[in-house]
Amino acid sequence: MNILSDHAFHWFLMIVTGGVAAVWFVYDLSSLYRSRTADRGDPDVRDRRFGYVVGMLIGLIGVIGVLRFHGVL
Repeated sequence: MNILSDHAFHWFLMIVTGGVAAVWFVYDLSSLYRSRTADRGDPDVRDRRFGYVVGMLIGLIGVIGVLRFHGVL
């Protein structure tokens, strides 16, 4: 007995995965924006900024993957 149909399950996974990826992207984007005034010579600041950029790339890959799975891209 299935609780959800296959179609509904795919939509559920797409919304959850795309939502997490989009929130991840926006959070790292806002963190990168807030760190723009920090001292760029400090290695800790550079590491954090690099981490924010990597996080944005991961979020972007997640959103693109969901859109490609759904056939939008």
